[in-house]
Amino acid sequence: MATNDTITKIQIVAPNKLSAAITSATSLTSATVTSTSINATISLDALYRVALENANRAKEYRKRYVYSELRNLLSQFQALKNKKPCILIPGIRGIGKTTIMLQLFSDLKDAFYFTADSLLVKSSTLYSLVEQAHRTGYKTVFIDEIHRYPNWAAELKNIYDSFNVQIVASGSSTAAIKKGSLFLGRRAYEIPLFPLSFGEYVYLQEGQRYEANIIDILNKRASIQWIADHPSVEKHYNNYLLTGGFPFRLEERGSLFSLMKKMIYEDALTEFNLSEAKVDVAERILSFLAASKLGEFSYTSFSSTSGYSKSTVYEGARLLIELELLRVVSGATPKAKANETVKILFSHPNLRAAFADQLMVSPDIGALREEYFVFHLSLLGIPVFLPKKMKKNPDYEAVVFGKHMIFEIGTASKTKKQLQGLEGAVLDPIGLMVLGFVQKTNQK
Repeated sequence: MATNDTITKIQIVAPNKLSAAITSATSLTSATVTSTSINATISLDALYRVALENANRAKEYRKRYVYSELRNLLSQFQALKNKKPCILIPGIRGIGKTTIMLQLFSDLKDAFYFTADSLLVKSSTLYSLVEQAHRTGYKTVFIDEIHRYPNWAAELKNIYDSFNVQIVASGSSTAAIKKGSLFLGRRAYEIPLFPLSFGEYVYLQEGQRYEANIIDILNKRASIQWIADHPSVEKHYNNYLLTGGFPFRLEERGSLFSLMKKMIYEDALTEFNLSEAKVDVAERILSFLAASKLGEFSYTSFSSTSGYSKSTVYEGARLLIELELLRVVSGATPKAKANETVKILFSHPNLRAAFADQLMVSPDIGALREEYFVFHLSLLGIPVFLPKKMKKNPDYEAVVFGKHMIFEIGTASKTKKQLQGLEGAVLDPIGLMVLGFVQKTNQK
């Protein structure tokens, strides 16, 4: 029912212009402007102010390599006359998703940014905020940590169907984002974000971008020559192994350990219907791996020594793999993959170093090197397997240039004799350093 009460008129923030949230009082009836619309406008203004402040801080960081890919993709989508696919950016905590989103927000015209777990957002809905932003004139809306918003994929679907606005959304729960991407189907375009490669870490430190060819790592003399031509990179290697994969905020291993705990006990419990025992065993598995040398992991043996059932151990390991804290390397054949003995690695050497630091043990250097090797091959899209059983078994088999090659990871004391006459390479720290700068495999 209409009343004669006077209420304050709210001015909507125009794109790229931070205006006052409240203008001079104007007499309006509640039939004309509801309290809901006022709250939504106030929220939009407050969110924009916070975004500007955070974007100013993000400007001090160099841009990650994926920034150019995202910027080019946004340009392509903006040229489309029809609806623009939602861009989804999944990636584990601490790898710079928020910083990239803020840098894009800062560099684009008519852009709006907010984080889905903000208290201001929780008092409204994604749909209403995007609708308000769209009506105001914003053409691109960045939504950070979208996985924290209930039923976010359904709301994005409704937003896509209702407005011709570009949505870019990030989330720290890779499993949730992948599930949402499947739900959205053709409406979504996924660009996953990973920890820094060694080459990208050096770039962020020095501002110099170096590149190597994968052929350089297959020839020891070529690797030595590459390092001789780029002498500054060697000093960064040890720091990278311990903390370098996680940029910007995470200078200390303790910070990374805290993020891992949150992923296990917060993110996992919201995304997986697991018992407390299965979540607890996940941390036990991490502790066991971090304090051990890298070797083949037996679910049966761990079940026997830990007191957890074998099924619980399986579920705990599966959880850690889904969270992208661990990765499994198995044999190349279906029979080998069915074997319960596999190699379980931390998905990045920094994760091992962080967990070992909390256990007050030194991380095994051999394990760090192997995790570095497998991580970088995964970035290049190169499949990695455990070799067939043989005397003094080499470490890994990988498909490079369409060929199955054997790789032995170790120190300069290892020789090609350990390849047992098979095609491949022995990668000492020099070769591993060069691998970190390979950008393209050209596998054809």
